[in-house]
Amino acid sequence: MNHAKPAYQVIYDTIQEKIMDTTYPIGSLLPSEMELEKRFKVSRTPVRQALKQLENDGYIYRVQGKGSFVANLKPKETWTLMSGFRNHYSTEWEKISARTIEQKKVVKPPYSSLLGLGEHEELIYLSRIRYLNGKPIIYMEHYIRPIVPLAVFEENDTFSSVQQLLKDKADIDYIEVEDEIEAVIADPYIAGALQLPNASALLRGTRICYMENKTPIEVNVFNINTDTWKYIAHYKF
Repeated sequence: MNHAKPAYQVIYDTIQEKIMDTTYPIGSLLPSEMELEKRFKVSRTPVRQALKQLENDGYIYRVQGKGSFVANLKPKETWTLMSGFRNHYSTEWEKISARTIEQKKVVKPPYSSLLGLGEHEELIYLSRIRYLNGKPIIYMEHYIRPIVPLAVFEENDTFSSVQQLLKDKADIDYIEVEDEIEAVIADPYIAGALQLPNASALLRGTRICYMENKTPIEVNVFNINTDTWKYIAHYKF
C-alpha cells in the first residue's frame, strides 16, 4: 500500500514548519507560486491547494498582486486593548505585522524627563513600522527606560509590541497609559516611511506607559495614516 503524502500536503507541511520555526517570520513574503513549483517539482495546482489551506488555517494571508505573507498567529494580546485602534486589531489581526527599523541607545533629555530619569541618562530607542497587508500604516518611535539590555530588542525585529516583549522577557506589566493626540503634517522622512506624499496629514500620539508603582517605563510616539486606520475611543460608564 502506498502511504506517500499528496504533493499539496508535502508543500503545506514544509511551509507550516518553516513558519513555526520562524524561518519564514511574521509578515515575511513567501516564495511565489512559480518558485514553489520549481522547488517542489510540481504543477501549479498542488501549490495553490497548499496555499489555500494555509490561508484557511490562518498561517498566511494573501494580497492581490503581491503574494502570500506570514500571518501573526499569536493571540490578540492585552496591549491591543490600550489603543484607539482596538477595533482594527480585533478584525484585521492576521493581516497586521511589525518590523523594527533601528535600535540603539540615545540621550534625549525631553524623553528622559517624561520617564523620570536624569537628562543625561541613556535610553533605549527603537523606530518601528506597523503594517497592514504589507502596507505601512503606523510609524513608531519608542523611548524605553533601560531596565533590560538593548540585546533583548535585537533578537527579533518582528515582535508584535514592546509591551508584550517586556512581559515575555522580563515579566514587566504595563498597568496604565496616557495618550496625547494631535494632528500633524508628516516630515519627509516619516512620509517616506509610510509611503505617503510629503506634507501629508497624520495623527500623532504621544503615549506614556507605566508599570507598577506608577513608574513610567516607555514613551511611544506614533504617527498614523488615518486614511487607512481611524482612531476610535469607547467609553463606558
